[in-house]
Amino acid sequence: MKWKVVNIGLQFFYDALKAQDCEAVQVDWRVPVQRSCETERMLEVVNESELKEKIDAANDKAVHCIIDSDPAWVDILPAGEVIEGLDDYTIIHSGPPIEYDDMVMLHQRGLVSACLFEGWAKTQEEAVELIKSGKLKIMSALDTNTVGAGTGIITKSVAMIIIEDRRTGIRAATFPAEGPFQGGFCGWGLYSPEIAENLRYMREELFPVVRQMLKEFGPIAIKPILAESFQMGDENHTRQSAADLIFEHQVLPNLFKMDVPKEKLLPVVNYIVDTPRYFHCYGQGASRSAMLSAVGTEYSTMVTAVCGNGVTFGIKVAGLGDEWFTAPAPMMKGRYTSSKYTIKDQLPWIGDSCVVECAGMGGLAAAASPIVCALRGMKNKDAVALTKEMQKICITKNPNFPIPNMDFEFLPVGIDIRKVLETGITPEIHGGMFNFEGGLIGAGSARVPMECFEKAMAAYVKKYGK
Repeated sequence: MKWKVVNIGLQFFYDALKAQDCEAVQVDWRVPVQRSCETERMLEVVNESELKEKIDAANDKAVHCIIDSDPAWVDILPAGEVIEGLDDYTIIHSGPPIEYDDMVMLHQRGLVSACLFEGWAKTQEEAVELIKSGKLKIMSALDTNTVGAGTGIITKSVAMIIIEDRRTGIRAATFPAEGPFQGGFCGWGLYSPEIAENLRYMREELFPVVRQMLKEFGPIAIKPILAESFQMGDENHTRQSAADLIFEHQVLPNLFKMDVPKEKLLPVVNYIVDTPRYFHCYGQGASRSAMLSAVGTEYSTMVTAVCGNGVTFGIKVAGLGDEWFTAPAPMMKGRYTSSKYTIKDQLPWIGDSCVVECAGMGGLAAAASPIVCALRGMKNKDAVALTKEMQKICITKNPNFPIPNMDFEFLPVGIDIRKVLETGITPEIHGGMFNFEGGLIGAGSARVPMECFEKAMAAYVKKYGK
């Protein structure tokens, strides 16, 4: 007798049946979402026909700020020249706004490092006194036109990569990788004479050559690099191996064509080639410029920012401008670099690099990178299932990014707070796992806290509901 089976729920059983040549049908079923009465009320408001039509139209407009974006690397400039409000005695950090006394050690140390780097203080004690005096202005990176990966420490003297969305003219700035050595100022909040000298060397010796290349040969388009790398195993948050190679293939020939002495050219080439995940900052810049284009889209429920500071985690929504909606920062799950590490060594989520998830990369693009998912103990089918799950909370799919592992189906894009609350599914975000004392101790993923979306929807209903 040949069995015919209908499997409801867990994909594992369906896969086992098919492996045994059993005729089977999979029904995608999950336990009904348990929502509070208040959440049900808010969803009723936003699904009222007149408001729903306005939301759908606004979301179509907002998500096309991502889909139709045309990001290009156009320049390298000091942060003080490109980030509004970044003046003397001003420091930017990653995550939602937070007071110095409430910060994790990595951020507190980063602010001290910034004071030493800029020469505002000569000792750590002087730096702490300056910070607590109120003379310093402390800003959240995602309240500006930049991105704070890791600790996200940025001051006016740091050289920044400029990504322009040529569709809108909006520019985003991201700090470049600090080279192949471990540690650094911007991402790790570390200061030493050697780190400070490296930043100055990059700014004064390496980047003038790169700026000359951009002036001679024009901007470097980012979207084609992302599109090709997605088909070569990158999800463009944790992994940029293919993107690095594609980027180098475009940049290096231009550098070699320039009339630059060999002794000046080779250090630039070595810096680009030897730095792991060099392209990561470009993907963040492309994502941020697209998000900035969507901020302020009236009636839109699309998420434009997600980030953490090691204490709190926050999101922003296009139709609600720059208002933050926060919850306790989540812990990441993944694999540690050494068996000596445990969750007790790990810091809750810190950093803004998950801005790429807002643009449909990273956790939303899990199916594009089985290698990354394998690092998390997942199989290829799990990665595909994860991206399909993310489709349920997104506005649409991005036709720029077809994925081989999904028979060239497009990646989801545009996280919608309505769909998050309706489905009970929160966005998956990829990233590095930080030690409390600094340094990467693994790679993993987390889910954005549901509380962020509940608070955002409450504010949305208050603003737009009748």
